[in-house]
Parts: sequence; structure tokens; C-alpha cells
Amino acid sequence: MKIAIDGFNLGFAQGTGIATYARELSKILAANNHEIYTCYGLNGVGQNPELVWSHFIQSLTIYGEASRHDVSRWAVYSGRYLLKHLLRQPIQAKTIPVNALIDISALRERLPPAEILNIPSVFRVSQFYSFILNRPLEISFPKDQKVDIFHATCPLPISMKNVANVVTFHDIIPLVLPQSTEVNLRHYQRILKLSIKNADMIFTVSEHSRRDLISYFDIPEDKVYVTYQAVDIPNRYRELDDESVSLFLERNFGLKRNKYFLFFGAVEPKKNIARIIEAMTIAKTDYPIIIVGKDGWLYDDVKRLIAQLHIRSAGKRRFRRIEYLPFRQLMYLLKGACGLVFPSLYEGFGLPVLEAMTMKCPVITSNVSSLPEVGGDAVMYVNPLDVGEIAAAIDRLASDNALRTELIARGLKQAEKFSPANHLQRLEMGYQLAMR
Repeated sequence: MKIAIDGFNLGFAQGTGIATYARELSKILAANNHEIYTCYGLNGVGQNPELVWSHFIQSLTIYGEASRHDVSRWAVYSGRYLLKHLLRQPIQAKTIPVNALIDISALRERLPPAEILNIPSVFRVSQFYSFILNRPLEISFPKDQKVDIFHATCPLPISMKNVANVVTFHDIIPLVLPQSTEVNLRHYQRILKLSIKNADMIFTVSEHSRRDLISYFDIPEDKVYVTYQAVDIPNRYRELDDESVSLFLERNFGLKRNKYFLFFGAVEPKKNIARIIEAMTIAKTDYPIIIVGKDGWLYDDVKRLIAQLHIRSAGKRRFRRIEYLPFRQLMYLLKGACGLVFPSLYEGFGLPVLEAMTMKCPVITSNVSSLPEVGGDAVMYVNPLDVGEIAAAIDRLASDNALRTELIARGLKQAEKFSPANHLQRLEMGYQLAMR
């Protein structure tokens, strides 16, 4: 099949969970003989044929989708696209010809294996038009190219003409936990409804997310299909030996293997980080916890709490915050951790749990939302609202090597259920359903 994927999240300077999903989706499909296209919405690409690829790479590297400097540019494109939008004429994507002389090794995570297309400001303009006119922005491929599927990797007010449209809903957290986000709920709900109305098939990443969608939006059950997710961590990380991990941890972080806990993800209320920190303050173990993740919604309370605890702990560094790590360094940290502490209040899937099991890292996670689907019988479950229960699980994992060994073995077996091969099979079935 020929499948187009949006590059919205891939365009951000720092990765998101949905960017990981989009990248892995592209890799799995391309590795199995599907023809993949990725459509970005970058400005500053220009028209000079000799410089288009250079401008695209420059824009992706320096500015990305979230740049503030180009407000005037997307306003210009909003005006340019208006007549076509009112006349229901699709906005055409343009192919970006690749120049093999330019080194893009540093951008591999944001440039998955696919043919590259671009429509300047398309994602911002679509948000604006959906807010004003309450309908999606139509786009189309170059006239000499055709695709079978347009797959939006998250709800977007965009549709592609004359192809099957698929959208992945990872969760509906702003509606389920409105106190945990700063999203404009009215606009968010409008985008979700437009995505649902326009989609030929809706993919979700867990049965829990599927039930939430059907319940909130009264969608026919046969229109919502669960694909789950996969993680494809290279063998060079999965097979790291203990000596290499110990040396790396000591040199780069001053840590000892199996003598610290780890959390990674956005620092935002639904991740429950304040309770993780509280649990660590009452736990008996003296192992530190490393919190890796960029600032998300409403993160100020967590930052203040960590700062206060640093002062109180007199430099013992029980709590360490790292805002961003390259994938390689994160995998070393995950491989060497005593355990992942991930008692999230809500997850559409919970990719860190799967990544930890794949990397032979025991997991403490919540007994709510989709997390029991992912963890199966291979993790320690806690009530995410019970700080004492989280602390007890941390202490048990720190002191019970036999338990850690058992969880590692179970985790590897559980992770096999979410293999790339199983994910591919479910994706292809979902695409076939969308094209009926």
C-alpha cells in the first residue's frame, strides 16, 4: 500500500510520545514493502529547486513546527489558502527532492524512512480554519502521485481527498482529566469531532482508549479498531552488558547500576510525579530517583517541590531532574535502573512500561487506565493515589533481587505481545477495513 503519514509531531525540536509512534509506524511499514510518505508543515523551505532540500533541513533543525518567529508567515499562508478552503479545493503538497550530499544523521528520529512532502503552515492553518469554519482543511498529493491511505497520527483537522482517511486516537486525557491540562477544551473537542466525522477508520492504542472514545462520542463500535503499539529498540541497546552499563553510568551520571530508580516522560500532572517524589521521601531505601523529561502542562509545582527537597536533603541528591536526554543515554539509564517508577493517573498506552520491559528493567506502575493491558502479569501494580503503596513497592523492589529477576523474565515475555510483527498485522488489517 501507499500510505501518507502526517509529520506534525515529527517536526518538533524535542520528541514526543506521538513522534515516537509516527517514527516507529513509518519504520514498520517501510520495512514490510509499503510505500511511505511523510507530510510536514514547515515554513522557510523556499522555491529554489537547488536549495529546497537544504532549506527544509535547516527549517526542521532550527525552527521546526513550534517556532514562534514565523507567526507572520503562517498568517500569510492562512490568507493564501482561504479561497481554496472556501471553494473546497484541496491544498496540494509538494515533494521535497533529497540531496544525498547533506548529512542528516542527526535528524534520523525526525526523518523516518519515507518520501518527504511539505505544505507550509498546514497544521497551524488547519487549526485556525477549524476554529472559524468548523470543518477540516483538505489537502492532496502532487498530481502525478496517488496514495491509498492518509494516516493522521493524532487528531488533526485535516483530510486528504479521494483516499481512505485514518486517524489514531492515543487518548482523550483533556476530557477525562480536565484538571491536568491547560487545553482549550471547546477547541479540543471540536478537533476531535471533526477527526471522527472525517475518518474512515479510527485507530486506538488500547482497549481502554477505545472504550473511552465510544463512550464519550457515541461512535459505532466497528469504526474504532485497536492496533496497540510496538517498540523496536535496537539490539545494541537491549544486549548491553553489565560492565558497559556500569562504566557509562559512573562516568556520565555518577550512578551505580541497580542502585537508583527512574522515571521518564513529560513533567505534567497526569504523570503523578509529585506523588512519586512524596513516596521517595517516606521510602526506606536510600536509592535516588532520576526524573527525565521536559516541562509539560502545569509543571511549576513539581519544580518547586524538587527544589525544596534538594535544600532539605543537604546535597544528598535523592532527586535528580534531567530535562532531556538523547535516546542512547536514556537506554543506558533504563538498562541500569533498579526499576521504572511510572504510577501515571491515565495513559492511552504507556510506552515507557513497554520500553522498560524490553530493556529488562522491572516496573512499578498504576492499576488504572490502559496500563494493566500493557503490563499484564509482569509488573508491580499500585494505586496511583496512594503514596504509601507506591513507597512500599519501591522498597520491595530495592530489597528483593529474586522479585526483580522474576519481573524481568515475565517482562520479556509480556513485551513479545507488542512486537513489531504483531503491530504490523493489526495495522494492515485496520487499513483494509478503512478502504472497504
